[in-house]
Amino acid sequence: MKVTILQANRHMWGTIAVTRTVGGRYRLYEFLASGDTGEVWQALDLGTDRTVAVKMLYPDLADDPRLVDRFQRARTGLTVLWHPSIARLLDVVVEDGVLALVSDLVPGMDLARRLAKSGPLDAATASAVAASVADALSAAHQVGIVHGDVKPSNVVVPAAGNGPARVTDFSVSLLVRAGRRHPEPFERLRYRAPEATDGAVPAPPSDVYAFGTMLGEMLPGDPPARLRMIADECVRTDPGVRPSATEVCQELRTLAARLETSPMGLTPSRAALGGPPGPPSRGQRVRRPRGSAWLFGSPTRMAVIFAVALAMVLGAFAATRALWGPAGETGAGEPTGVPAAAPGGAASSAGSNAPPLPAGAAAHTREGGIEFVRHWFDMLTHAQQTGDTTDLAAITSADCADCRGVTDTIKSAYDSGGSLRGGAYLVRGVTTNSLFTLDRPIYEATIDRGPRATLDRTGVERASLAGLTVASCQVILEWRDGGWRLLSVPTPGCVA
Repeated sequence: MKVTILQANRHMWGTIAVTRTVGGRYRLYEFLASGDTGEVWQALDLGTDRTVAVKMLYPDLADDPRLVDRFQRARTGLTVLWHPSIARLLDVVVEDGVLALVSDLVPGMDLARRLAKSGPLDAATASAVAASVADALSAAHQVGIVHGDVKPSNVVVPAAGNGPARVTDFSVSLLVRAGRRHPEPFERLRYRAPEATDGAVPAPPSDVYAFGTMLGEMLPGDPPARLRMIADECVRTDPGVRPSATEVCQELRTLAARLETSPMGLTPSRAALGGPPGPPSRGQRVRRPRGSAWLFGSPTRMAVIFAVALAMVLGAFAATRALWGPAGETGAGEPTGVPAAAPGGAASSAGSNAPPLPAGAAAHTREGGIEFVRHWFDMLTHAQQTGDTTDLAAITSADCADCRGVTDTIKSAYDSGGSLRGGAYLVRGVTTNSLFTLDRPIYEATIDRGPRATLDRTGVERASLAGLTVASCQVILEWRDGGWRLLSVPTPGCVA
């Protein structure tokens, strides 16, 4: 239900005068919706005389200077993201305790409300909508932008003939969540990829996983097998084997074109609409229901299924014995069923290989320092994942206090038989300023860090560290003994 701005006393901004403007040019006049991070208003852009959408972030977010800084730094990258299936971010407004995001106003109904109102889409419509969303994600991923919150409420579906579905709120959730620890709505958790749940920085495969979950919710009860297969491929546990958004888009475009003229794209069936089902065309295969009669009606089929199930059980048992070892093989005092960890995290680091130093990082140049900064954060991620800090210490100055702190944290976790989960670093970019000198090079690294959990030997979480998104970290290097070493990371919280 839409309300005019004169009725806004029901919302967070209290009674707002009709002439209230944001950023000196966006006049709010109609409330549209509210969500996890703020309220969306329809507004008039006084500079262009066009109608736009203005998302007013909640006051507790707008008062966070770090969040404001992240949005201002991300503004340039997000405003250049133009695509027919993306609701463009036009402006970021910061003024007097207000943080507002101005974007295209997309006519239509968001997919969450449409599914709640009318149920699953027919196969042809689901393919077309999903293809538009995949196309938008593909365009963003190609320029290094991750959405981070793909879900039905962030997809607007216009009326038939009014253009493609469009995706809203690119990277908004990632920027808001960075550095914050608070319960998230169940709706969002449904679409979170397993690696993101484990603390990894959201990446394109994470968007693909969320997309696949959403696609599964869009489908009717008996979708074409290829459409169901696409959804299943997108939600595979291993992010490395999920298809890219580009590959998914191409498949869905082809499938949507076929379904536009195919009876398979119609849901509900003709019988459900009140008419008798039409006779199958010549050569058309008649699909028969596969219930219990299909399973138990064939001894051969039952034998094959039983053999597959038995093989899976035996394989799982063998894998379990290989992982944990038979009872009695653990050391004295070790509880059975808990893998024994060698001192210093050796069990975790055994057989692991540290990332090699890139050739470019060995050069005593500005560019060599940039490559080294990227390599150092890769080494920090490796140390957290394996418990082996030897290689990290070799390229880090003993004078770096924050570095000692994170090294001590890693050693403490693994020495006690526990481990660290998550905390991976992703370097978005490394820059220098006009005062750069090779004598004492100072770099500005823009990083993401996944949330990190410290687990004890039984797998119980004992401590946690919030993640970072688009965080700016100052990094100081030194050139010693023919190679780079990290001297200091003076920005608080970047290395912890």
